[in-house]
Amino acid sequence: MDRRTLLMGAAGMVVAKAAAAQTPVSGSSPFTVEGVISQQSKDFPNVRAPDLPPTRTITAQEDVVYLTRGSEKLALDIYRPAKAGACPAVLMVHGGGWESGSRQMERSFCKRMAALGFVAIPVSYRLGEGGRFPGNVLDLKAAVRWVRAHAAEYDIDSRFVAIAGGSAGGHLAAFLGASNGVTAFDDAPGDSRIDAVVDIDGAASFPDAVLIKREEERLGATSRYLGGNYSTRRETWFAASPLTYVGRQSAPTLFINSNRPTPVLPGRPEMKARLNALGIVSEIIDMPAGTPHPFWLVEPWFTPTIERTAAFLMAQYKVKIGA
Repeated sequence: MDRRTLLMGAAGMVVAKAAAAQTPVSGSSPFTVEGVISQQSKDFPNVRAPDLPPTRTITAQEDVVYLTRGSEKLALDIYRPAKAGACPAVLMVHGGGWESGSRQMERSFCKRMAALGFVAIPVSYRLGEGGRFPGNVLDLKAAVRWVRAHAAEYDIDSRFVAIAGGSAGGHLAAFLGASNGVTAFDDAPGDSRIDAVVDIDGAASFPDAVLIKREEERLGATSRYLGGNYSTRRETWFAASPLTYVGRQSAPTLFINSNRPTPVLPGRPEMKARLNALGIVSEIIDMPAGTPHPFWLVEPWFTPTIERTAAFLMAQYKVKIGA
C-alpha cells in the first residue's frame, strides 16, 4: 500500500481526533485590505485598492447563510453577471493564517470575476480554534455542497464549480480540489466536487524542512492551525497537505506565486508535477520579482491576477463542457 493510500485512510482518524488537538495560543494580527495598503505603501507608493466594475454589470446578494454550527452562522455572498443564463461558478476563500481575515476582503475580487462572466462567491469559514484542521475544510466542503444544491436558483452552471483563494485561502482551495472524493471531509450528504483550483500564494504541503525548522523554533500560524508543530503532530501535518491527496480525482490547478522568498510556500512544484503526471492540467505563474505576499488584494497586481485566474478557469470550463 502506497503512502498516499495510507494517509487517506488516516484522514478519518485525524477528523475524529481533531477535538483533542493541542491548541497553542493565537498570535495573529488582523488581516485587512486597508492594512495591506498601509503596510505596502512604503515600498510601493502606487499601491491602491482595486477599481470596481459598474454596478449595472453585476447583481449582488450578500450575507446568505449557508451553514450554522452551534451559535455560529457561516455566510457567503453571491455576485452574478447581469446577463441572463447559467454561468460557471467560483468560490473565493480569504486568507489570514486560518485565524484572521474575512470574506469581505474578497468582494472586490468576486465583483470583478462576476463582470467577466462568473458567478463569484466569497465565503466565510470558521477561524481560530473552531477552524483548526479539519474544521475549516468541513465548512468549505459544506459551502460547495450548498452552491451545487442551489445552482438553479442562482444561475450557476452546475457542471463547473471552481474554487480560488489567497494565502491560507489558497491552501484551502488547493486542499478541496486535491481531495475530491475523499469522504472523510464531508460531514453531510451532497456533492462537494471541485472542477478547477486557483491557489494564490498558498502552501500545497506542510512537511517541508524550512517550515518544520521555523515552527520548531517558535509555534507560528501553521502550528496553531495544525494543533502543534511537526514533532508533536506529524500525522496532521501530512493529513492537512493538499499534496497528500493528489490523484486522478483531483482538479486542474493553477498556482500563482508572489515570487518572494517568504512566506514559505512548500509543495507547489511537486503538486504540479504529480498532477501533470496524471494528465491533469496544472500550471505555475510567477509574478514579477519583488511582488509582496498579499498582492492579489491590491493594485497594481490585482488586475493581472484577475485576468490570469479568469483565463485559467474559463479554459478549464470550456474543456469540461466540451468533453
